[in-house]
Amino acid sequence: MARLELHELQTEKRAGELAALLMKLYESRSRVVVWVADEGRRQILDDYLWTFQKLAFLPHVLWGPNLGDLEEAVVLVGESTNPNRATVLVVGDDPPPGEWAATFDEVHDFIPPGEGGDERRAFWDRWQDDPQSANVEGM
Repeated sequence: MARLELHELQTEKRAGELAALLMKLYESRSRVVVWVADEGRRQILDDYLWTFQKLAFLPHVLWGPNLGDLEEAVVLVGESTNPNRATVLVVGDDPPPGEWAATFDEVHDFIPPGEGGDERRAFWDRWQDDPQSANVEGM
């Protein structure tokens, strides 16, 4: 079973904390898949990762099926795939399919404050009990 790391957000905004975690993982030489199910949010995150720090950027690829397998350390995906053979999954928006998330050694997610965070935490509790039964619809 994958090791689950839940990061508490102070606000509903996750992009800055997500970018900081991705930079840390990149610098530790981890291969990372970033799950962003929504195509619009995936594109916004792609743009943000190139510009979030002055004089720095996080090398990454916005993956599409036509790209196939990749060697880049950080890959943004919107479907259940692992094109760079990553061992770490970072959740960028809605929770991913539970069974797929369980194929990684390490999973990171950000828990928003309030009711949304309670629902998110409940999803991951179900996932730890049975990854196959955890699904976004059940949140």
